Amino acid sequence: MTTLMPGAADLLGWQMGDAVDDLDLRATKIRLLCTDIDGVLTTGALHYGKEPGHTKAFHVRDGAAIKWLQRSGIPVAFISGLASDATVNRAQDLGVEDCFAGHLDKGPVLDQLCAKYGLALDQIAHLGDDLPDLPLLRRVGLACCPADAVAEVQAACHWVTPVEGGQGVLRLVAERILKAQGRWNTILSTYEVRP
Repeated sequence: MTTLMPGAADLLGWQMGDAVDDLDLRATKIRLLCTDIDGVLTTGALHYGKEPGHTKAFHVRDGAAIKWLQRSGIPVAFISGLASDATVNRAQDLGVEDCFAGHLDKGPVLDQLCAKYGLALDQIAHLGDDLPDLPLLRRVGLACCPADAVAEVQAACHWVTPVEGGQGVLRLVAERILKAQGRWNTILSTYEVRP
């Protein structure tokens, strides 16, 4: 059984009765984190102006968490149904090599990533918020979603985070994975924070 320091559950957004042990066991196995973009790393809002195309806003905390995962040997993959230059640009900025933008059928992408990294499904986490994510969420070892995900997605997930899309969802999931794997203190030491 996992023992938490007093107040730790509140800081992580865990509620009494959460299956902390199951989530932590699942998180210890994760070797790849896949995420949807719109509604997870962004609020889902697309901004249009006079020029063709759209822009999006990404939360900086998610970007930092992606770098922490990468430094810990856990690659991150973007799997989005919407073809978007903004998504590709964000992936390039963060060094995310696996960026699949414009892929509504996400199952084959997951299979491709399993083959590329030589991973079993229980070694993969996925963050999603809407129906196109369900095939992945039902297959992976750790399925997570933002608090404002659609009901069907929430029902399929192991963890519904307390944060809405675009507000640092990936940051919470990354922290949980890194803590479960005993890597969080290394991240803290980078910033001269003592655990």
